[in-house]
Amino acid sequence: MASIPNEFIDELIHRIDIYDVVSSRVSLKKAGKDYSGLCPFHNENTPSFTVSQQKQFFHCFGCGKNGSAIGFLMEYEGLDFVDAVQELAQMAGLEVPISQGHQQKGHKNLFAITEKAARIFRHQLKGQDQVINYIKNRGVSAATAQTFQIGYALDQWDGLMKRFDFSEHGQLAETGLTTSNDRGKVYDKFRNRLMFPIHDRRARVIAFGGRAIEAGQKPKYLNSPETPLFHKSHELYAYHLARKHSDESHVLVVEGYMDVVALFEHGIKNAVATLGTATSPHHIKNLFKVWDEVVFCFDGDNAGRQAAEKALFTALPLYLDHKTIRFLFLPQGHDPDSYVSEFGHDAFKAQAAQATPLSEFLIQVISKGIDTDTLDGRAKLFHQAQEPINQLPKGAFKKLMVQRIEDLTQQTIQTQVKPSNKTTQRIDPSPVRKIISLLVNAPEIHQQLPEGLKFSPFGNKGVALIDKIVEICRRNPQISSAALIESFRDDAAYEHLVPLARQYDHLSDEEKTHEFNDLVRHMQKRHRQLQINTLREKQMQHGLTQEEKQQLVHLLTENMN
Repeated sequence: MASIPNEFIDELIHRIDIYDVVSSRVSLKKAGKDYSGLCPFHNENTPSFTVSQQKQFFHCFGCGKNGSAIGFLMEYEGLDFVDAVQELAQMAGLEVPISQGHQQKGHKNLFAITEKAARIFRHQLKGQDQVINYIKNRGVSAATAQTFQIGYALDQWDGLMKRFDFSEHGQLAETGLTTSNDRGKVYDKFRNRLMFPIHDRRARVIAFGGRAIEAGQKPKYLNSPETPLFHKSHELYAYHLARKHSDESHVLVVEGYMDVVALFEHGIKNAVATLGTATSPHHIKNLFKVWDEVVFCFDGDNAGRQAAEKALFTALPLYLDHKTIRFLFLPQGHDPDSYVSEFGHDAFKAQAAQATPLSEFLIQVISKGIDTDTLDGRAKLFHQAQEPINQLPKGAFKKLMVQRIEDLTQQTIQTQVKPSNKTTQRIDPSPVRKIISLLVNAPEIHQQLPEGLKFSPFGNKGVALIDKIVEICRRNPQISSAALIESFRDDAAYEHLVPLARQYDHLSDEEKTHEFNDLVRHMQKRHRQLQINTLREKQMQHGLTQEEKQQLVHLLTENMN
């Protein structure tokens, strides 16, 4: 597992201005000492999303999302922690000092292998007149082929292998670029195929799709197998290009990479494709992070409708009131490639504009073959609706769907309340909570504490967190609020720290210091009183040693001051 030193995270957050990160993606306006705008993570008409340059974090009062520039990129771009750090480090001109475990180092080497293979495939396309003519006949221009980095795998058993050093052959196998037979003979997986590199969200090559270019060549489409870099249920073909080249509020999800290429060629640049697998929850979550509307586009045959139904039921638990899903079924015998090639850009856009909303498609699916004009039919529809309705998350859409089903069946649906699996550490709403709030609001305030003071012996809930915060601040006296909060990313308290950090924004530095000192004195006095009560109880029952008597006198004197 890769790890990044906390010291580097602190330095990175110090170098990066969260305003620059967020404002390039969200429209912000000055609001006092902070900035505000419409939250990119939920639908709203009145701005509740704020960015604090002083503390270097964002917070939405509507949906509750918050964090540093790292957290923002993770939410907005759908990146994992390491990728978000690397992207910000690139902006800051820093090299990420990842402690390389075997797996992470291996991943870095595997990316080098896939990138090199992509370059080789592109180079091999040159001079292949028959293949180039095939591409042109499919209506793909040289510019589009270059954008998608389309290449060619030679019709040779070792056309790719011989371009790599023998020491790299193991990594070729690990990336799925070579395979072997029962006798252990190793050879290229892709031969005599048009090659389509598959990229991750950071535009790194992680896999390949190969299309047959000769009649009778089987299989017609061949994708890389699952590898350490490539998990097909997580990835979407051309995701990185759709984000880069289109500012549309919706994304088209099609079934093949040639569909994506053809649409792009005709000026429709907001399309992605699943990669030989059904639409997964990961696909939908990643799409919703970037686009407000997802339009699934399927062929107009039985297979297309079956795929659409799978996507429908996958989407139900993930459906959000501020997002939209629609289903586009092309005329019988057409896929996106053939349709846009025959009828053009405007005709395809017109088809997409008429796509069926998820609500309507759901009714179509659950009422298929049912006569809702009869009592029996309405009863059957009522029964069919129970499970999908209860799959929907609580919200306005679910209420409206329930109302629609009730109108159709003249029955009342009792929706289930799903228990929450989320367990979080609650911080005691007390002086402990207030001290934590002040420390994350103004980390330098820890300098007010006496050297060596520990809160853990006080016994209150949450005091261990205070000690942990103070320890971090003492190691790095110049730490910012955002960097301090990032130190707790893997802690159960993490999600509470940003909201807590804002509670004392209304106070001046002097007022914060005064409040902090009062709270610490209160905690110390309360702890002393507990010790006094314990010693007095012992005195009444068993008597005290000479040392305990001196301790009691000392505590009483301290509490009088």
